[in-house]
Amino acid sequence: MKPRSNWSAIGLGLLIPILLIAVILSADAAEGPKTAYVGVLAVVPMLAAVFASPRITALVALITWLAAFAFGHLATDGNVAAQQVRLIIIALVGLAAVGAAYLRLRRERTLMKALREAATAETLRQQAESDQLTGLRNRHGLLTALADMTDRESRTVTIIDCDNLKSVNDRLGHLAGDHYLQAIAGRLAGGLSKEDLVARWGGDEFLVVQQISLDDALHAMTRMQGAVHDSSLSVDGTMIEASVSIGMADWPASMTFDEVVSAADHAMYQAKSAGGNRIVTAP
Repeated sequence: MKPRSNWSAIGLGLLIPILLIAVILSADAAEGPKTAYVGVLAVVPMLAAVFASPRITALVALITWLAAFAFGHLATDGNVAAQQVRLIIIALVGLAAVGAAYLRLRRERTLMKALREAATAETLRQQAESDQLTGLRNRHGLLTALADMTDRESRTVTIIDCDNLKSVNDRLGHLAGDHYLQAIAGRLAGGLSKEDLVARWGGDEFLVVQQISLDDALHAMTRMQGAVHDSSLSVDGTMIEASVSIGMADWPASMTFDEVVSAADHAMYQAKSAGGNRIVTAP
């Protein structure tokens, strides 16, 4: 919800009500020496209260009352008592309109404050659950998402390790290493389903939770590994051959998350020990 601009408040809350006053009184004058339409002016301050601030609403109420008073003297139908009653009603409605404008403005400010607080809370939550370097979930974000994940019969946990991050850091510096990690993270996120949970698990490791069988996850990881390895990455103008070692484990209902992560981690180290750039599944 966006606050109304000053020009919008002036146009809708001041100029249009004044124009409406002129239209009502012109119609009354065209009909003859009567003040039958003057009572209709009571609705004008309420129109201002819908759009304008209490100050502008008060100004409109004052202009309305003065217009009704002046018109009653210039084009009177001789019914002084009726004219006085109309002026009293217009004055009371004007006061009510100012009160309504104040309540509306206070309600809008309360709502805007609540929206800002909600937006701030959401931003803080995202920051707490996101890895600042890669934009993926961090450990906390992954564990939070797992708590909301519906149980399925088939689930697979995968740990992915960047094989040559250390050499990139040693040759090109840690800033280049950060760019390398960002590039790998982008290919991971782009090569997997939106339903998969992808997180930076720590250092040069990523963790993926998929709600599919180990065989289906293995096919997906094979495609993703090929996409990472088959095209070199450009880091600060230097072409780097990327490769990842992947360990995968089936996650049955009988295993805890820590247990399946340990199994996938062990499989990943087997892949690295065998030379890297390969996938090993836990038995």
